[in-house]
Amino acid sequence: MLKTFKQFVKEHFADNNALTKPNAHDIALAAATLMFEVIKSDSDIHLFENQQMAEQLRKQFDLSREEIAELVTLAENASDEAVSLQSFTRQLCDSWDNSQRCELIEDLWLIALADGKIDAHERHVIRKIAALLYLTDKQIALAKIAANRRNEAL
Repeated sequence: MLKTFKQFVKEHFADNNALTKPNAHDIALAAATLMFEVIKSDSDIHLFENQQMAEQLRKQFDLSREEIAELVTLAENASDEAVSLQSFTRQLCDSWDNSQRCELIEDLWLIALADGKIDAHERHVIRKIAALLYLTDKQIALAKIAANRRNEAL
């Protein structure tokens, strides 16, 4: 009986790394979905925000225009279907270190700033995402300051 149980575990759970280690596509989709969550949070989707999202995805993941367009479409669908943000943030926590997660929050602030102002809903979503990424208030504030500086330089 013990051998049968071991066989069952081996057959059904041997590929646990596939469940715990997301691939590059999954990570890009998770990040893009979180970016889109910020864009749609104020119920007013601006072209500038979409352009900023595309630019951040290009920089972060070194994607072509076609790949970005496909990723954005997938992210919009994932965002619409998502019950919570935790599955997306979990993938990033499992794959990225703290500095990479801080960079994402900076990118989210930059996307929120693309239309010239940070709405209360955008602020709330970014803080919620940052908390799910286990970032501190200081890290969130520093990311916002860095995003403001980058935005002014544009």
